[in-house]
Amino acid sequence: MPDFLKKAAKRTAAICEDGEAGVAALFVRPRHGDDTKRLGAPGGALGKLRPLADDEGEGTDERAAMFARNAVLVLTEHRLLAFGHGSYTGRVKELVGELPLSAIVAMNLDAPPPGEKGMASLEVVFADGERVTVTPGSRRAAFVRAFEEMTQPA
Repeated sequence: MPDFLKKAAKRTAAICEDGEAGVAALFVRPRHGDDTKRLGAPGGALGKLRPLADDEGEGTDERAAMFARNAVLVLTEHRLLAFGHGSYTGRVKELVGELPLSAIVAMNLDAPPPGEKGMASLEVVFADGERVTVTPGSRRAAFVRAFEEMTQPA
């Protein structure tokens, strides 16, 4: 699996504030075939991420549709950034949303039960109690560790 932190470096640097940088990155896909929320679904994570639409609010549906397919999540010291991901090119696309780390209370990794086939899942728990489950790529444990290190009290 490619190093998505490196692949997203230019896009991340272009929007980061002074002293802010990408710490960890993870490729994710929305869950399919079960009752978990897709990232772009109503009430899903895209509703939590600040939409990057113009003043009229236009463009949100297009970005939601792209984010609902595949995304690259980049963790900085202050925010969780969501970039689109090109399915055919493998390139990191434009920023589709961002969320302050204070809005996320936990990230949990779950493996399929023993003896069952399936993908691991990453559950993101928001401060208001909503949970979103996605299918993470490799380096998921390092991503969750980075989140936990940055959000635990000093």
